[in-house]
Amino acid sequence: MKNLKITLCLLLLFVFTHTALAQQANPVIVALVKATTLSGNIQALGDLQAINNVNLTSQVTDYITEIYFEDGQRVSKGDTLIVMDTADEQALLAEEQARLDEAQRQVNRLNPLIEKMAASRSALDTQKSLVAISKARIQGIQTAIDKRTMTAPFDGVVGLRQISVGSLAQPGMQLATLDQDSQMKLDFTVSADQLSQLQPGLSVSATTTAYPDKTFTGTLVSLDSRVNPVTRMIRGRVIIDNQDFLLKTGLLMRVNIAGEEKPAILIPEEALISEGGQHYVFVTEQHDDRTSVRKQAIKIGDRPEGQIAVVSGLEAGQQVVIHGALRIHDGSTVTITAVKKADERLTELLQQNRSEP
Repeated sequence: MKNLKITLCLLLLFVFTHTALAQQANPVIVALVKATTLSGNIQALGDLQAINNVNLTSQVTDYITEIYFEDGQRVSKGDTLIVMDTADEQALLAEEQARLDEAQRQVNRLNPLIEKMAASRSALDTQKSLVAISKARIQGIQTAIDKRTMTAPFDGVVGLRQISVGSLAQPGMQLATLDQDSQMKLDFTVSADQLSQLQPGLSVSATTTAYPDKTFTGTLVSLDSRVNPVTRMIRGRVIIDNQDFLLKTGLLMRVNIAGEEKPAILIPEEALISEGGQHYVFVTEQHDDRTSVRKQAIKIGDRPEGQIAVVSGLEAGQQVVIHGALRIHDGSTVTITAVKKADERLTELLQQNRSEP
């Protein structure tokens, strides 16, 4: 009987202790959910390319005999840049030209004889056939010569020279680069959710760390016809005038497209909890004698610096937990030790709690 009483006392003590621990309030720091207006500007990163650019590569195997450009030289359309050895082709061309001339002389000789019935029609046809064959061969030889002479397909600037006279060029070997850099195209990617804000003709500003004090302006000229099914992103293209030739192919640039202002609900990014692709926050609720938290599912949108725009799930004026969330769960009792109202750092909020009486 005595042992039973002791057991009952221990059981009651355990229940009371467990209940007290369950009701113990956890200290948390909260922030106010704010209603504001976002600029609606779309920002993205993009890669810069010349409006036209080409890598000049060899189509044949032969030695380079002449180079007509220097590093970074500006050239005009049609300028000869590189010439390869064409001695063999020139010899074949001269030989075939001689055959053509001879066949043409025979045609000219036979024409009046045919009229006088002094020569056969078949002999004239044979010589005409030889003329046609020689012309075709000459055209083929001339094509081989043209492949050994590289000219600029458009106005632009050549890159650093990587070849020398006497170098052996082989098919596919890059001999020079040419960029038409009077205009530049800037390709960027943004979320497909922003498609309604993107229309060709919009004015765009762009910056690069290469010129930190300069802003370049351009125009959004086109959007890709397809959205990437994996990333749900879409590509856009901006054309930027480059009359000063400051911008170079390959530069990384930050794009800023002006958009309409829109209302938004903002929370600090520290408040966000992500689980299995779903987003949550802990919202405080005031009862008569205590403060508790409720785990609230939310849908998020843009992410301004240090903050998150909430599309649904919250209202302005509510309080969300930004520090201490690891110690609580849905329905936990909490004690609010500090409230973040502006841009206070965590150390300042902790100090705020210590300074309170």
